[in-house]
Amino acid sequence: EIPTPGSDSSTDELSKLYIPPPPPPPPLDTDRLRSATNSDGLLAVLGAAQVLRAMQDGSAKRRVLESIESVEEWVENGEQSVAFRVASWRDQRAAQGDLKIAMESDSNFMAFISNKAIANRKRFAEQLKAASAVTDFDSLQFLQTIHSVLSQMNSPCLRLELLQYILGLDNRYSVAHVKRSVELAATCLNISSGSESEDVLADEKAITQ
Repeated sequence: EIPTPGSDSSTDELSKLYIPPPPPPPPLDTDRLRSATNSDGLLAVLGAAQVLRAMQDGSAKRRVLESIESVEEWVENGEQSVAFRVASWRDQRAAQGDLKIAMESDSNFMAFISNKAIANRKRFAEQLKAASAVTDFDSLQFLQTIHSVLSQMNSPCLRLELLQYILGLDNRYSVAHVKRSVELAATCLNISSGSESEDVLADEKAITQ
């Protein structure tokens, strides 16, 4: 008997011939790759992926708020005590040596003795407050604010450490590494928003035709 279209036997035959598509590949484990590489270029690319993830899952905004609180507490204590600032300088020197934190240079002792470190961190807290107001995955403003902060850094210690924490990057990321990762993340967002705009324009054109 020859199965006719629409009959049960025809449907059964077609179902036997159907080959399901292969499952999608597993997501790329960027954390493992980032921890395994020493390449500056790969660190920047994988860092950009981490920056975008931190923006998307909300961890960047949460960590910005925690960092603001931490900096403001340091400033309050630093304004009241030179001894506190000297102890802070010693702690950061030890961290640079023990953890091999990717600082641009050793902590400047005179910046801690004078009011320069306090002024730098007050300004940093204000910049973080500006960044926290615009931490949206579809906005470039957050990345632009962070990039501006990085561009103004000379010999950061705590500030760089906090930016690493905010963006989810490890202590191998120097100012240059973080800056490049932010630039690549901004490029990805720019391309994404540009593609979405083109899709909207195409839809509007199709509707009007």
